[in-house]
Order: sequence, then C-alpha cells, then structure tokens
Amino acid sequence: MTGDHESSAGDDADPGDDEIEIALIAAVAANGVVGADGSIPWHYSADLRHFKETTTGHPVILGRKTYENVVAGLGEPFPDRLSVVLTETLSDLPEGAVAVGSVEEALSVAREAAREMGVETIYVAGGSAVYEAFLPLAGRLVLTELHGEYEGDRYFPEVRWDDWRETSRETGEDFDFVEYRRVS
Repeated sequence: MTGDHESSAGDDADPGDDEIEIALIAAVAANGVVGADGSIPWHYSADLRHFKETTTGHPVILGRKTYENVVAGLGEPFPDRLSVVLTETLSDLPEGAVAVGSVEEALSVAREAAREMGVETIYVAGGSAVYEAFLPLAGRLVLTELHGEYEGDRYFPEVRWDDWRETSRETGEDFDFVEYRRVS
C-alpha cells in the first residue's frame, strides 16, 4: 500500500496488467450479509479505518448504489482514491470518480489508474452484484469477518473456499480482519 500516490518514482517498474491484483474488500456478517436497505447494518470505527488505510491511494471499483451511499455519507467520493463506478445511469461525476458501463471497462480504467498511481492493487468494494461479477477475477479477498449475524438483503457471493488460502488473521472481539489468496 502506498499513501503517496502522486509520486512518479519508479516509472520503469510500473506494474503491467498481469501484475495488477484485483482484491475484493468487504465486511461480511457471519450469515453472509453485506447490506440492508441500501446501507451497512453495523458500524465499527475500526473497520472503517481499516478500509480507509487499505484502499487509500488505490483505484476502488464499486456499483452505483454503493457509490451513492458513500457520497451521501462523506459528501464526496472516497478521498485520495479513484472511484470507478459501475453504472448504466450516472455519467457526470465529480473529480475523483468516473462512470463505466461494464466490468471490462471498469478493469481498463482501474488498471490505468493503478499504473498512474504506482500501485499494484485494484480494490472492489461492492455492492453484492459487483462482488459477484469480480469474484472470479480476484486474486485476494480482504474481509472483515463479523462474528455476529445481521438482518439484511444483500449478501457476499458464495465462495469456493477450496480455491482460497487464509494468509493473515487479526482477531478482534466483534470481528476479525482476514486475508485470503486464491490458490487455484
């Protein structure tokens, strides 16, 4: 991770498309819930801080509804990140966000942004349909695994756990920060 995405040092070593990793980042309840009625049904400051620290300086792909919830909460797109918004309806977005109409276009824009930012990871931040579209392409999962179950109407997609290996876990009282890497 790098917070200094304006640095142009190491231009000769900029990552190519094959070296740019796609990582899904999500907070997931024990019953798979990721959302309810257009919002997140829990609030953990440490999880929000983890999301910010992990994604700052990187392109973040997200769906229209998730983007609109971010703007409603923050008053702007994610600061210090490029929000790549997968949508069929939005076209005129403020600085820091760009609208795209397909998974392929989202990847193209995000890869170019990652190269310009000098980073090797694109994060995918939901909602559930966007997670489902990008899961087959992801090489890493960055999850906040909540210990409790929550009521909701949006779920993280089914994961074939045989295809993934846990690489780190930071255990907490109400949730764990866990990373997985694809093994097949």
